Amino acid sequence: MIADLFKQARETLTVFQAWEMLGLQGEAKANCRSPFRDEKSPSFTIYENGTKWKDHGEQIGGDVVEFIKHAIGGDHSDVRRWLQERIGTLEAPRASTKAPTVKKVIQYRSTITEGTERHWRAMARARNFNHVTVKFLATFGLVKFMRYDGKNCFIVTDATNRNAEIRNLDGTLFSNGKKAYPLIGVDKSWLIGAELLNHSPDANVLLMEGATDFLTAWDLNVIFRQDKSVRESKWLPVALLGATCKALHPKCAALLAGRHVRIVPDGDKSGDDMRDHWTALLQGIGCSVDIVELPRGKDLTDLRNEIKPIELFTL
Repeated sequence: MIADLFKQARETLTVFQAWEMLGLQGEAKANCRSPFRDEKSPSFTIYENGTKWKDHGEQIGGDVVEFIKHAIGGDHSDVRRWLQERIGTLEAPRASTKAPTVKKVIQYRSTITEGTERHWRAMARARNFNHVTVKFLATFGLVKFMRYDGKNCFIVTDATNRNAEIRNLDGTLFSNGKKAYPLIGVDKSWLIGAELLNHSPDANVLLMEGATDFLTAWDLNVIFRQDKSVRESKWLPVALLGATCKALHPKCAALLAGRHVRIVPDGDKSGDDMRDHWTALLQGIGCSVDIVELPRGKDLTDLRNEIKPIELFTL
């Protein structure tokens, strides 16, 4: 029952834990910046041992159930499905002592397509990307397209369809005030683009945070590949969607194990935390790791016209 599932969530899950599971931006603290919008000064409070929250900027708040509801932009039925995928239900199975496994399936609100030449050129113009980059991304399933709320959108994902993020093609915010539309069923532990490592056993990995930097990295990589002085690019960009993501999918870990990984963290506190956590995690599975240090307050996309691809994709 919904009430039982919500009761279990309130008893076992804190707002701090839900924040991390949702892969929201920023760092969950007693007093922090809201994960629901960009702001300079903290206006978000988590209290009563992590069971309650208050967004003073929007004058909303509640318990962990309401926090999840607001984060995913759905209703209580959507929250129920989100919880079922992660903590199950209180009802004991009748036919077996083993609870059924709920497979995560990303729930899109509209039909998705691979796009056409028209979509690719529109995205290249809107995002100031090399047209060849967008065509490459679409061909390998890293970018798909859809319409939502009357606007053209693109989806950053890969062939596994485990993780994804939707953005408006023109860069505007969605009606809920967010730049990325929250999807139900995503698995944040899967690094976007990692599926391509199946086909490139010798490739090095460029790891960054966020869909925008992921696309920028691929644009720079395509430019690098087009350089006639470069024989071959043995680099594949992958991304975690959310700087607070801490877990790594086992199949993803198997694909990364033993490779060289270059991390490109944002030049801020969240980026520092991401760098430290993922350096330790990756070294723990046998990866060699180096770091690209960006200026404070900058990310890879901010520096796309300044950074030289050959510096990013050579050891």
